[in-house]
Amino acid sequence: MTGEITLEKTDAAAPDEWVEKPITAKKENESARIERKFQLLVKEWREETSHLSSMTKLVMHPKYQNIIGLGPAVLPILFRELQKSPDHWFWALSAITEEDPTNPEDAGDLRKMTDAWLKWAREKGYL
Repeated sequence: MTGEITLEKTDAAAPDEWVEKPITAKKENESARIERKFQLLVKEWREETSHLSSMTKLVMHPKYQNIIGLGPAVLPILFRELQKSPDHWFWALSAITEEDPTNPEDAGDLRKMTDAWLKWAREKGYL
């Protein structure tokens, strides 16, 4: 909604002063926070699981589960990551969206599974 504002405290130089900020700025800050959190979790997940070959261990790793815990707000970021660097995000995408657009016969084919999810993301307006 346009015209909505929120009151926030200013910086430490004027600790008792409040300023009006558009809610869109607050949403942008939240998106940026989620993006930073996601990038940190991805980096740590990749570092901590680079030696693993078990898909179960990869997706049950605490950092991967934390990414799922970011919920629907992380979907646009996940889809951009999938476009840039295809990886095993399918479990997380299914957990968050409660959908699976991949074909069962394509299980294990990273390219086909990625293509199916990116097509789904475009159809749903995430890309």
